[in-house]
Amino acid sequence: MELSQNVIKGLKVGAMLRLVAQIFTWLNTLILIRLLTPDDYGLMAMTMAFIGIFALMGDFGIGKAIIQAEELTTKRIRQAFTINIVSCLVFFSIFFSIAPFIASFFDEPRVTILVQAVACQHLIMMFHTLPYAMASRRMLFKEREKVQFYTTLMTSIVTIAMAAFGLGVWSLILGHLFMRLALTVGYNFIAPCWVRPALSFEGFSKMAGFGGVATINDVMRFFVNIFGSISIGRLLTKAELGVFSVTINLANLPSEKIGELLNHLGLSSFAKLQKERAVAGQYLHKSVQLASLVLFPMYLGICAISPELITLVLSDKWAAAIVPFQILCLTSPFRMLSEMMATGITAIGEPGKNSQTLLLTILTLPAFFVGIQYGVAGACWAWFGISLISFAFHLKIILPAFELRPSSFLSALLPSLCSSIIMLVGLLLLRDQLTDQVHEAAQMFLMILAGVLLFCASQLLLFRRQLFITIKYLRH
Repeated sequence: MELSQNVIKGLKVGAMLRLVAQIFTWLNTLILIRLLTPDDYGLMAMTMAFIGIFALMGDFGIGKAIIQAEELTTKRIRQAFTINIVSCLVFFSIFFSIAPFIASFFDEPRVTILVQAVACQHLIMMFHTLPYAMASRRMLFKEREKVQFYTTLMTSIVTIAMAAFGLGVWSLILGHLFMRLALTVGYNFIAPCWVRPALSFEGFSKMAGFGGVATINDVMRFFVNIFGSISIGRLLTKAELGVFSVTINLANLPSEKIGELLNHLGLSSFAKLQKERAVAGQYLHKSVQLASLVLFPMYLGICAISPELITLVLSDKWAAAIVPFQILCLTSPFRMLSEMMATGITAIGEPGKNSQTLLLTILTLPAFFVGIQYGVAGACWAWFGISLISFAFHLKIILPAFELRPSSFLSALLPSLCSSIIMLVGLLLLRDQLTDQVHEAAQMFLMILAGVLLFCASQLLLFRRQLFITIKYLRH
């Protein structure tokens, strides 16, 4: 009961702070997209394509191992700190050295100095991993979300100021480094963890093994997510990569902060239930059902208003992003739900099952090369198919560990999905009636209002019982 109360309290406080932070993130991203060009975002995507993968290996999964460990001693913390220092220094040196080769891969010389600059994040991460992990392990959700909130606010201001002064892609690079530094300072303030490095690693093998598998999983998941950018950067133009990159960023915006909160909260909470799989399964079932009540209507609604949204907010220069954005809006709910299942299975100590789903997903990635023949929109359709297949792999492999059946799991998602599809069809029909009749801004407002009414009405008329049960989960 105490765990449940702490989780719900942390979720409520964190969700409120994340909501406000999300507003700043939306404004920041939309302003930056207007200030910068597709080429700027293309350069940033090239820079992060490879270094982003190995940034996940910076601590060799030490942070997750600390959160997940049933018992944690000072000796283990010192050993973890030592591994973290060594790995961060190694990766900084590697990327600073191979930056010219990454630039050569994309045939873009400017990427060299950009990669070397971003590599400096590893020097910052040496002092980030332990305090962040300890804050999560102690379930300091309120304090941690305050750090995230103030960091988001400051990073938004700094990045927009640099973009306004004409720094171009450097505003994104330096903004990224500023964010890393601000988070490190904040976590050291709320959960300081200063220890001496260890010289002996006796008894560290269990944590190292878990951390190693978790890191491999993170790298594989990042590779799956970044595969599209690497392929487009290599086979299409820098401007097309910029459109794809912006489209991905926009599609991730609505759920980015809340998804990050749910994943971090889940890792800490499920770790406490490693020996109670049935209880952990109930938590996962309820969490996913609640998430679906938000994800499906939000994303399918955004899909419906995408033409007006992008034209009004981003200007006509981003018109090429409309169709890809609509496709990715259909993809995002399934990707988010897959990540929630992956977080849960890792937290209860079975990251190997997550590895299986990711390996199978990687085998489907060649489908992307078929889609890319039809441009950015074709690549997005391929990504949609890959995401659905990956979601099926997660259901098949992960749910049995929680004593859940895929059929009951899917039935919990069905009411939100069906209501959202009804809403989407209704909004598309409404657009046909409103086009050329009212101003685009008024049309978007009317469609948003109609979408809310359609979704709520279909839930109350068709799925009233399931809706009330789901809402009650917020109180239990």
